[in-house]
Amino acid sequence: MSDKNITPDWLMEASSRIAEHMNEDHSDVIVATLFGQHGLSDNKAKMGRLETNGYYAQSHGESYFIAFDDHCTSAEEYKQALIKHAHKYKHGNP
Repeated sequence: MSDKNITPDWLMEASSRIAEHMNEDHSDVIVATLFGQHGLSDNKAKMGRLETNGYYAQSHGESYFIAFDDHCTSAEEYKQALIKHAHKYKHGNP
């Protein structure tokens, strides 16, 4: 079994908090990023399972991987990757 398949402790501890916060307060970023990466429009898209290099968005009964540019090694890096998505996909500034 490869270490790539093991979820790091920091992500296991932070994932529910991150997803809950994004789904409640920043769902517009999830919606914009889903459209930007997959061309899908769904104002009800939700953040699902988190990975170190992105997360899965739930839309219309399907799961779509939303990729970050790099792997994150901490909750702070994850936050920064999400902010980068907000700037790139919601505000149009990479």
